Amino acid sequence: MALKQAHLAAVETNEAFDITPLETKLEQLNKQIEEQVYLQRIALLEAGHILRFNGPGAQRLSLSLPDAQEDYIQRVILKNRNFYEAKQLAQMLTFGIVGPKSVVCDIGANIGNHTLNFVKVMGAAKVLCFEPMPHAFNTLCNNILLNHIEDRVLAYDCLIGAEAGFGEMVRFNPRNLGGTAYQAKADGTVPLFALDDVLEAQDLENLDLIKIDVEGMQMDVLMGAEAILTKRKPALWVEVSAREESADAVGVYLEQFGYRAERISGTDMLFRA
Repeated sequence: MALKQAHLAAVETNEAFDITPLETKLEQLNKQIEEQVYLQRIALLEAGHILRFNGPGAQRLSLSLPDAQEDYIQRVILKNRNFYEAKQLAQMLTFGIVGPKSVVCDIGANIGNHTLNFVKVMGAAKVLCFEPMPHAFNTLCNNILLNHIEDRVLAYDCLIGAEAGFGEMVRFNPRNLGGTAYQAKADGTVPLFALDDVLEAQDLENLDLIKIDVEGMQMDVLMGAEAILTKRKPALWVEVSAREESADAVGVYLEQFGYRAERISGTDMLFRA
């Protein structure tokens, strides 16, 4: 009887033992190990912080990642040795929107992750990419040269919005350069153009896709592309806010041009007329 009571007491003691602190310590240790492994990957990058990796079809691709220690997007690229948003890009490839004669606009190009995919993987004839942040734009230009696609890419260091003017940076986070946000402002210092005006000066026969990732300025971009939406009706890949009303506002605006929406991922929408 005494032995049975002792056993029950031991069971109750074990049940009362809280293992949460131990789990927390193990989790912290795992994170430290992962970070050390990641720092070793950074140290192994080529001069210029260049990552070489195999893309679809085993073609050799290169991306300069000068901010890989801090920036979220560059960390994902280096960790996976693959494109950022690789699943979304692979899904876009299956739609067959972009082909050998296609022209693509990459608005909010950051360091050129999507631009490189549009050219080297999807085979676009020309990509016009727009990136207003000077540091990201410099890296974008380096990545264009690294992959020898300068004859198929035009890079613009400006904002795209509702009308010509100027803008200013309103949010910056060194841990997420892709999350940098701008807004139109009359006395701003960043040049801003409407997409209609930019493309009017270009001889573009096959404008098939516009990708818009502009951290809250998507409606401005669309309102400055009214002629394009009316006459050309390219497919639109738009990153919307996590708030549902953001997707609704874009969808309602595009309905007047005959567009219908389908979701690519949580915050990525594809609109086709």
